Amino acid sequence: MAIQTVNIGTIANDGTGDDLREAFVKVNANFSELDSRSPEKTTGANLGSAGEGVFAQLSGAELQFKKIVAGTAVSLSSDGNAITINSSATGLPQLQVFADNNNVTLDNANTTLTIAGGNLTTTNLTGSTITINSETSLLTDLTPRLGANLDGNQKEITNTSDIKSNIHGIDIRQMDGVQPFLLMDMGEVSPSNFTSVIAHLAHTQVIDYGVNGLGDNTIPTTDFGSIS
Repeated sequence: MAIQTVNIGTIANDGTGDDLREAFVKVNANFSELDSRSPEKTTGANLGSAGEGVFAQLSGAELQFKKIVAGTAVSLSSDGNAITINSSATGLPQLQVFADNNNVTLDNANTTLTIAGGNLTTTNLTGSTITINSETSLLTDLTPRLGANLDGNQKEITNTSDIKSNIHGIDIRQMDGVQPFLLMDMGEVSPSNFTSVIAHLAHTQVIDYGVNGLGDNTIPTTDFGSIS
């Protein structure tokens, strides 16, 4: 039933309100009405669609809320009006670093990462800046090696020391001793007015044709080809 209102009249003792008995009848009826209401209609709700709610449940006439608990690098403090949440974390909470052969995760339990140079690579740290230099010049590489055929691009190779290699599969060291035959030293040119090598050879060289098959009247000939 609905809650009943006790009529207290206009002024005291004017005889217009409920008498004492009637008034307490209504009071008792109202208490019975309140006692019979089950469950209790008062409840709580979390507002919004995002985030975590703090209201947990209604237990009888008691509203129950969740506690706010501090996590890693987080601290809580409160006074009569507010709860303060502070974070002591600095930088990234977690960083994953990948290399060619492995990877590592840096967090509060593992906070050290070393960047080291390798072959022909150096690192330099100035303030908060890391500089990585990679040397690609053959001049500073003390153990250079080719990974494939070298294309000379129609350029000469100059100013070298001894070249120790085969030429078309031939070790030229096996040809030692033929140097005099390669010099082509045909002696001094005298007189100095020869106009061709043939004339010089005819003047200075003795060509022995032998006697086999040659008669007294046979004149041997030598064909030097065309001169142009």
